[in-house]
Amino acid sequence: MNFKCLTIVVCATIASTLAGAQESITGVISLRDALETTLAAHPRLRSFPLRAEALLGEKETAELRPAFRVEAEIEDALGTGDIKDFTGAEATLRLSNVVEMGNKRAARVGLANRRIEVLDAEQQVVELDLLTDVVRRFIEVASAQELVALQARATAIAEQTVSLLEPLVRAGQTPQLELDRANSALIRAQVAGQSAAAMLASARIRLANMWASTSPQFVAVESNLLTVGQAEPIESILAGLELNPDIEIYASEFRLLEAELLLAQSRRQGDIGWSAGIRHLKEIDDTGFAFGVSIPLFNKARASGAVRTARANMQEMEMRRLTTLNAISGEVLSLHQLLQQAVLEVNTLQQSVIPTLETVQEQIQTAYAAGNYSYVELISAQQEYLDAHLSLISSATNAHKIRAEIERLSGLPLTGQQ
Repeated sequence: MNFKCLTIVVCATIASTLAGAQESITGVISLRDALETTLAAHPRLRSFPLRAEALLGEKETAELRPAFRVEAEIEDALGTGDIKDFTGAEATLRLSNVVEMGNKRAARVGLANRRIEVLDAEQQVVELDLLTDVVRRFIEVASAQELVALQARATAIAEQTVSLLEPLVRAGQTPQLELDRANSALIRAQVAGQSAAAMLASARIRLANMWASTSPQFVAVESNLLTVGQAEPIESILAGLELNPDIEIYASEFRLLEAELLLAQSRRQGDIGWSAGIRHLKEIDDTGFAFGVSIPLFNKARASGAVRTARANMQEMEMRRLTTLNAISGEVLSLHQLLQQAVLEVNTLQQSVIPTLETVQEQIQTAYAAGNYSYVELISAQQEYLDAHLSLISSATNAHKIRAEIERLSGLPLTGQQ
């Protein structure tokens, strides 16, 4: 199970292969299969191309220069007396435009580009949240598969115990009461197996729902749940926190606010309007050129409020980034402690506890058949063995979920688990 796929690098790799991802996957699936299919089919991601198209339209508009205007004007017409018709009318035809000052067009385009960057960052956050959810649900399926296998083992042990007791009861070496208890234990194990199968079916539906399917077509997940590796040093994790999309989006929004500041500053310089044309003087039946310039006043004062607002927003955004970074750092430190403990539990159970209990359980079963141990001791040894396996599955599941959460927060691979 490749739990390092939550890193930003792997997210980018997966995103580049979306064209080949299938919306329905069958057989035994890997984590990568689930991740690719989710990115290809999840409804939350369908709005981003449309929003990107809208922003590209805004950028196209921002790149436009001020439009030229053609103006026509007639004076001294349709009045009374000598100007009751067009006899003394004077006509003017002008071409006008605005010269943008302060590099306003570049500021507008820059603002549009920053909005596109923010949308990209938002999409990365959504994708990372979805991929984290996929990993959690994938782990739940893997854990449920292990529980089904464990319950099958428990049923087999219960059947073996019944088979062991039946000849002893017939020979009068063991009371019927113990066989009845063994049969009851077998029934409980079978019911527990059915419950584990139902949990697995539920977990499969939850995983398939990530790619908008309510009827899972896959039969199992490819898992190595009980291999947890070691926790990476906390220093290397903390060093990469800036790569977290939750932090990156603050950087993108900060750049957006910078662009808004540049646009506000560009408005300190007023745009110069000009017009040029020809004017026909009816009275003397002559034509002359007309030229005009329009310069707004006090633009710097009018733009000062927007500049002040943009600067304050930038400072507030930086404070929010630092606050979030601090909160994530604390969460990663806390989770790293839990990961180390979970890894220790798994290793201890695998290397010491379970091998010992397996040997003890086998020895007590042999000794019980020889009449050296009681039924209570036999059942107790079996239950301790099964409980240790249950604890192993629980600790391994916990370790992988903690690792997935650390990966979501840090955006970095940890142990490179395969």
